[in-house]
Amino acid sequence: MRGNREIYLSTYLELAAATETTAAAATQLVNGLVTAGYVTRERPAHDKRSVQVSLTDAGRARHQERQTLLTEALTSALAHHDTIALDAATDVLRRLAAIYDQL
Repeated sequence: MRGNREIYLSTYLELAAATETTAAAATQLVNGLVTAGYVTRERPAHDKRSVQVSLTDAGRARHQERQTLLTEALTSALAHHDTIALDAATDVLRRLAAIYDQL
């Protein structure tokens, strides 16, 4: 999730499809995030079958913390590579992702 965006789900099956897992695993994921205080889960009054999952302030802070750590780790790990090498690696990764998405 980026920014303050909320996620509206028709069902846990939708989340499962988006994360390429099962509805049971998606339910467990959301349950764990709720328990950790990173998200809230509500059922909209107009459709009790739907689920609304929203980041809490703690969830936003944790996300920002992880983004900062990831940026630092990537900067450190890739600092010795020149632009040509990084562009070639990016191309390979994009091609691999496209193959994976077709499966």
